[in-house]
Amino acid sequence: MDTPTLKSGVLPDEYLTITEVAARLKLKKKTVQNKMASGVFREGVHYFSPEGMRPRFKWDAVVAWMEQGKVRASQAEEDGIPMARGYKLGIPGD
Repeated sequence: MDTPTLKSGVLPDEYLTITEVAARLKLKKKTVQNKMASGVFREGVHYFSPEGMRPRFKWDAVVAWMEQGKVRASQAEEDGIPMARGYKLGIPGD
């Protein structure tokens, strides 16, 4: 099985700091911290706090979180009931 590498041939970092995750997601550091505080990013799932270290995010878990939103949105599109004015009944935000 091949090991994933970036274009540069370097293995991508699996465990990232808050600052590194924010940079990859193109968010502010405070936004990531807010998501941690509100429970969007969960300790033990998305990030870990090893003794003596600040939190470290598992990149695969962050990617799974991002892609989960896409699946939910597409599933909602399929489950909605088409209405006369172009929206679908049962989809949040409509």
